[in-house]
Amino acid sequence: MATVIGIRCAEGTVLAADRRVTSDDAVTSDGVRRVFEYDDAGAAVVGGVGAIEEFDRRFGTELDRSREESDDVHIDRIAQVASELTGELGLDGLVVGLDSNGDVGLREVGSDGLVLASDVTALGSGASVAFGPLEQADTDRGLDDVEALARETLSIVAQRDPDTGTDIDVVRFENGDD
Repeated sequence: MATVIGIRCAEGTVLAADRRVTSDDAVTSDGVRRVFEYDDAGAAVVGGVGAIEEFDRRFGTELDRSREESDDVHIDRIAQVASELTGELGLDGLVVGLDSNGDVGLREVGSDGLVLASDVTALGSGASVAFGPLEQADTDRGLDDVEALARETLSIVAQRDPDTGTDIDVVRFENGDD
């Protein structure tokens, strides 16, 4: 299934994911993007490849539509749009976007429509392994250190979870950026 990670720190938020796809215990690809950046928002999703591609296309379109309606598209609206899509497409994901203070918020959105605010989270087949290093992490460190933590955590997960690969994508969002 793959693994996605979100880590929020004092300087911003990092989303990271591997690219592996497996079927019947065999690796079918190490080239599927799960982390996406949309100007002032981002997402990382796990689930079926076709559903991920559909999510990326539709989420970007819905965010553009929301921006046309309002200049202030903050994390709560971003999470609402993502929640509707993940529910429809059977995905689980993480989204980031600015809150009303200009800080980057992190939300977990489930295929059941649930939206949770979080500072450190992981989803997918390697989530239980990822929580070990993530829960012990010092998130008071800078964005560079948090990105390194995300990469290191996914590397550890890849050693223990055959559904998580070593090819990793990362996007970073800094607080106060519009």
